[in-house]
Amino acid sequence: MRIGLLLYPGCLSAGLFAFADLLQAANQRQGGRVFDWRWVSAASRAEGDPTMADHGQRLQAEPLGAQPLDVLVVPGAWRDATRVPAPGDAELAGALSRLDTRVRLLAYCTGVCLLAQAGKLDDHPATTTWWLAATIGEHWPRTHWKLNDNVVFGPRHDTAAGVHGYLPLALKLIEDHCGTTVAGDIRAAMVLPRPAPANTPFQTLTALLQRGPLLRRLAQWVEATPASQLTVERLAAHLNLSPRTLARRVKADTGDSAASLMRRIKLNQVSDRLLTTTEPVSQISDRLGFSDDTGLRRQFKKATGLTPGEYRQRFA
Repeated sequence: MRIGLLLYPGCLSAGLFAFADLLQAANQRQGGRVFDWRWVSAASRAEGDPTMADHGQRLQAEPLGAQPLDVLVVPGAWRDATRVPAPGDAELAGALSRLDTRVRLLAYCTGVCLLAQAGKLDDHPATTTWWLAATIGEHWPRTHWKLNDNVVFGPRHDTAAGVHGYLPLALKLIEDHCGTTVAGDIRAAMVLPRPAPANTPFQTLTALLQRGPLLRRLAQWVEATPASQLTVERLAAHLNLSPRTLARRVKADTGDSAASLMRRIKLNQVSDRLLTTTEPVSQISDRLGFSDDTGLRRQFKKATGLTPGEYRQRFA
């Protein structure tokens, strides 16, 4: 089976290396070359020039379409919701749109958006990184998005969510061509079990903060600042904005006030410590800079409906 690992500027190549490692394990387990893989690129460049991936890596790739492929793996890239689609995606999406329909397409994370932009997912179910929910439906309404699913397998396209989405795609490919026993052996030997996510009252905050660089800078400052020193005026000064402009932009991006968003971010830090440590509430209060633990308890219960002790018992 001939598999192309697609490189493009800024792509997350680590998942492609891991994908290749899993294929190599399958070959060794089978005692022969079941899978053959190669780096491919659709970028317009001089012959022999390497393709730049993430972290400044330069990898040698052959032109997409130079050799016949059975499968093409499309990774994600360092993007946020404001850069999907990115300005340079049109050329790559055009190359994907011209692929032979017999090539099976596997994509994960923001790489799924490239398939959608290429029209390959029109009238098909697919999933991608969940914090893109507000963007993808607007840009690609013909795709049947199923963001509650971590992975969606289809007749010609398999898609997965998150930067580790390559894992279920690779294991399914191995299972299809080497059998359930081989795939199970590789999973047991090479893959750590994934912890079950806790559906906490703060789970939507991460998606909210992926909507642009301003919100990420805001969150970084709030997390580094003691709770007792959080004010809209200080935050605005840090971001080089007037308090009125800050309030307007936060309201437009989140539907919330700046003060309320700061409070949620700080209480999310409390949540993290309740779930990942055994620290008493008084120590968490001191560490995060609350005036006293009574105030923390009052704010936390108002936000979640639970005392810190009840919250830790339910979600930890």
